[in-house]
Amino acid sequence: MRIFLNIIKWFLIVVCALILIAVTVLSINGRMNDKVRLTEYTFSHPEIPRSFDGYRIMVISDLHNAPFSDQIIEYIRNEEPDLVVFTGDMVQLPYYNVEEASKITKAARSSAVLYAISGNHESQNECYEDIMGRLWGDGAPPLENDSVEIEKDGESILLVGARDPKSDVLSQEQIDKVKEEISEEITDPSVFTVVLNHRADLYPEIKDCGGDLILAGHLHGGIIRLPFVGGVIGQDTGEAGKNTFFPKYDYGYFKEGDGAAMIVSGGCDQNPDKARFFNPPEVVLVKLEAE
Repeated sequence: MRIFLNIIKWFLIVVCALILIAVTVLSINGRMNDKVRLTEYTFSHPEIPRSFDGYRIMVISDLHNAPFSDQIIEYIRNEEPDLVVFTGDMVQLPYYNVEEASKITKAARSSAVLYAISGNHESQNECYEDIMGRLWGDGAPPLENDSVEIEKDGESILLVGARDPKSDVLSQEQIDKVKEEISEEITDPSVFTVVLNHRADLYPEIKDCGGDLILAGHLHGGIIRLPFVGGVIGQDTGEAGKNTFFPKYDYGYFKEGDGAAMIVSGGCDQNPDKARFFNPPEVVLVKLEAE
């Protein structure tokens, strides 16, 4: 009887310990998810003009209208980026509220150049035109299958934006269309070119379109991030748009072959349906470095 009671006692101790650990972990994770972090990269390339040495690009991706505008505005004020880009999913389907992104554009438009592209939550939204028009009016012109030269001290770089296809699962025809639209905007390979493309999982398909640096998002850092493993849930190019485990292009810096490099933001959402685990929301700051 005494042995049985001891087993019960230790069982209850273990259960209580596990509960305490779980509550502690969830509490820490909750605090992490309320704080936007700033992740910085330095990108060097021989085609970056000397006048753009030290040029700073802030990337805001997958905001999904999360209440982080005040924190992001503070980062903009402190870091003073030259260019702020929204790389898609500023709204959350089925809704079309873009207030958080609008607050950011209004606060940043006097100090930085701003541009935006659509993500799947804009391209598939019934209010697509209204959303992109609102951003234009607030100071972030949509760069949808279009490009713009950004000039500084008599030199320039090219910024190309890809419009997101109106589908979750992409056919090869749709992927080829994205590649074609990007390639058509890049007419001079000697000009340093930054490509804004929402879906990081399209990297193998678009890395050879003529750009030098791709800025992307979409995969939310894998939603759950494990030490030494990385993101757990996402999408990959094998079947673009379909869910998979351990996506290859979930987060961070990628460079394959002679094609463009890519920096993937982990996103800045607060969606209870995709609860982030040890994967805090972030904005990205890319500093260009002339070689």
